[in-house]
Amino acid sequence: MTPRIGILGGTFDPVHVGHLILAACAREQLQADRILLIPNFCSPLKAAAPVAPFVDRLAMLRLAIDGVAGFVASDVEGRRGGISFTIDTLRDLSQEITGARFHLVLGQDSVAEFTLWKDHAAILQMAEIAVVERTGAAASTSMIPGTRIHMPRIDISSTMIRQAISEKRAIDYFVPTLVARYIRDHHLYANN
Repeated sequence: MTPRIGILGGTFDPVHVGHLILAACAREQLQADRILLIPNFCSPLKAAAPVAPFVDRLAMLRLAIDGVAGFVASDVEGRRGGISFTIDTLRDLSQEITGARFHLVLGQDSVAEFTLWKDHAAILQMAEIAVVERTGAAASTSMIPGTRIHMPRIDISSTMIRQAISEKRAIDYFVPTLVARYIRDHHLYANN
């Protein structure tokens, strides 16, 4: 039986409950065996580097999904290093998980930039696209074929969480408890 693998990449700086709800919606709606949550090492489309180092972002992601069946935090982009191109990640994953059917989960913001991605046509050959459509958000006008993942609109962002931390405001319920503790214990984002 061919394993169905959902791929949810991002900066995860830090991971928050919106990411986890998205992963849960994707797993259910794609009927995926696993969802790989992959923090990027260095995003090619974001001007500024992540605030937290890769090792911290991966550690927080692992804490956030600890014990959640079907969720896996992958260090594939960290092991490769350099700029995190999706096509390279798909090639690495296809060697690690032979015979899998990959579903690349993309938010509407990523879809808008998709044609700027390295070897975007090759990505479409290696993975099926699953576009996230949030309730209350503008409908996707993408011409990219693929499944639509429906999820509630959740107005939480990593930027908002980093800002709250820098202003010494609570982040309880925006991130899992263990992630909040990790952020405090490692003094992350306090000086943004």
